[in-house]
Amino acid sequence: MSRAAHARGAERAALAAMVLATLLWGGTFVAIRDSVQALSPAALVFGRFAVASALFWGWALLRRRVPDRRHVLLGAGNGLLMSGSFVLQAWGLQHTSAGSSAFLTCAGTLMAGLFAWPVLRQRPDRIMWAGLALALAGSALLSLDAGLRLGPGETITLAGASLYAVQIVWIARHSEHLDPIALVTVQVTVVALLMAPFAGDVPRAYAAMPPHGWWAFAYLALAGSSLAPLLQVHAQRTLSAARVGLLFALEPVFALLFALTLGQERFEPRWWIGAALILIAVVGVEWRAATVPPSRPTPAAA
Repeated sequence: MSRAAHARGAERAALAAMVLATLLWGGTFVAIRDSVQALSPAALVFGRFAVASALFWGWALLRRRVPDRRHVLLGAGNGLLMSGSFVLQAWGLQHTSAGSSAFLTCAGTLMAGLFAWPVLRQRPDRIMWAGLALALAGSALLSLDAGLRLGPGETITLAGASLYAVQIVWIARHSEHLDPIALVTVQVTVVALLMAPFAGDVPRAYAAMPPHGWWAFAYLALAGSSLAPLLQVHAQRTLSAARVGLLFALEPVFALLFALTLGQERFEPRWWIGAALILIAVVGVEWRAATVPPSRPTPAAA
């Protein structure tokens, strides 16, 4: 296999990993909405990442490859940013709808392309700018109510999503030669440790959780806190921060599907228009990316 063919295959695998990650995260909006009815945001975040930490440390011991000093430092930075992001998201969902949270999460993560410009010198080109604008418009149609407002819950959610955009850039800055498993092992452990002092009486809180809440919690721990972050780090070894930020716009599309099915939320035609705009944005950017030779992101690349 030629070098170009190998690079193209790696790019496709990274793209598939990121799409799957957004699918898994799309389901977390309904799961968090159901879980915060019984658990505080801190207890929820601590619990799901404690489970993820136990799983990854078990995996690391089976591999006989514990994280080295470099991965500990990078994972600690990731963990700090993720802690703030997840707590703010869970807190915000106590004061806003799942749809508004999905939109604001999308708006925040789209900022990764903007943050990458001064930090990584990856300047978005015209196609990427158009994709970001279309994705933002589509997410607004898909998620927001007619009475657009930015109240306390929405402000908190946007702040959390912005922290996640910083985390995307943080990974992109150090993505070369990363071991995704080692990095995620440290980051989920840091999140759990940071949340532990604020989680309150964890045994009592979880003992009082209704049976259906355990299914939501299991999904959050296994899919949202374990598999999806691992897929993201794997994808960022190949894709630029701006492309990853744009692919996060698929999250509210998947959140819509989960909300309409499992969440039993009402249907509105404009949701499908919004979802179509997001898909056009992602397909347009990725179609263009498929027509140019694959490479690591360069200072002027999107």
